[in-house]
Amino acid sequence: MVELLKNEKILLKTKPHPVSFWPYYVFFLYYIIISIIIVTNTDNIINWFNQSALSLLGVAGVDVVFVAIWWIILIVPALLVSIIRISWRWLIFYVLFAIVGTYLMHKYGFSPIDLYYATIAIGFIGVILTDLYRRSHEYILTNFRIIATLGFLGLKTRDIFYSKITDVFTEQDLLGKMFNYGTIIPITPAGIGTGIDAAKVEVGVGGAKKVPAGPTVGGGVAVEGEKAVTVPRGRSSFILYGVPHPEQVRKVVLENMAAKEEAPYLERTVELLEKLVEDKEEKEKEE
Repeated sequence: MVELLKNEKILLKTKPHPVSFWPYYVFFLYYIIISIIIVTNTDNIINWFNQSALSLLGVAGVDVVFVAIWWIILIVPALLVSIIRISWRWLIFYVLFAIVGTYLMHKYGFSPIDLYYATIAIGFIGVILTDLYRRSHEYILTNFRIIATLGFLGLKTRDIFYSKITDVFTEQDLLGKMFNYGTIIPITPAGIGTGIDAAKVEVGVGGAKKVPAGPTVGGGVAVEGEKAVTVPRGRSSFILYGVPHPEQVRKVVLENMAAKEEAPYLERTVELLEKLVEDKEEKEKEE
């Protein structure tokens, strides 16, 4: 429960749209679907093995092929996601899962197919955790601030006062337009709500020469360049991620930003009027 400030009122409450987390659902569904395909086509894979040159490996070779396929299925998507998300925890988790699974198979004599059943279970768990993670987000817009909370395995809360927001970025992908959801990123002077995309190029030239009756002498020249661009970005617990009816939410944010912009001028006007009244009263007293 969020504790409101004096004279603070809640204007809008929202959560991420279910479809907004589709990359995570697709990621885990991929493991479920691919593993089911392998399990249901076990005989076909064995027949292919027996008819190929790999049959020279014998019966043990079949297990090696299934384990190798399993490793590829696990690692490749995790590597791609880690690169895109700039977070190696995805790759680390699935590499450890592959190592532990392979070890347990040899230690306790499990079948390679059991590894695929375990992957199906991990996929279902991932889908459930993704949905729980999405539901644990809550965004509250009041007349003073934006409150972003995340209650998954703990509690994170971010308060953004409208007076501190300098820009509002709204993003909708194709699915967002179809299902009417989008991400709204409030940007502050401190840089909260932004990230950096960097492109780096390295060029190197080297060579080596054999010196008569001596060692090989080498040398090289390297040129390096990098270009960085600041872009709107933020974690789902720090921004209004995938909210339904983004135009409505954006309107509430902008209206309250405008109200906070007008407030200092109104206060200054009131002060000037009060000053004029005081001066007039003093003159009347002197007369």
